[in-house]
Amino acid sequence: MSLTSELQKIIEENIHSIVMSIPKLKEEYPKLKHDWKFENEYDFLYGSIIGQILGSTMTAFKLKYQRQATTEEMTTIGEIIESYFPLIRETISQ
Repeated sequence: MSLTSELQKIIEENIHSIVMSIPKLKEEYPKLKHDWKFENEYDFLYGSIIGQILGSTMTAFKLKYQRQATTEEMTTIGEIIESYFPLIRETISQ
């Protein structure tokens, strides 16, 4: 089963929403760094953003289809998310 255009749109809107939150998350660095004890701010933020995107995407999928994604669907979802990596990196670096 391929992803519906509706789900693709939800995924892309979700990605954009999370990317828009990056500046606010960067403001929280001092507290996050103290609490989580990370060394590299860029890597921490990048991992946090990708984790948020994956988690919310899988939740949206399960709500829409009432099941877990197949391997093929996971690959498609991963490709959609991966296409946004440059935007995520650029936004973090600003």
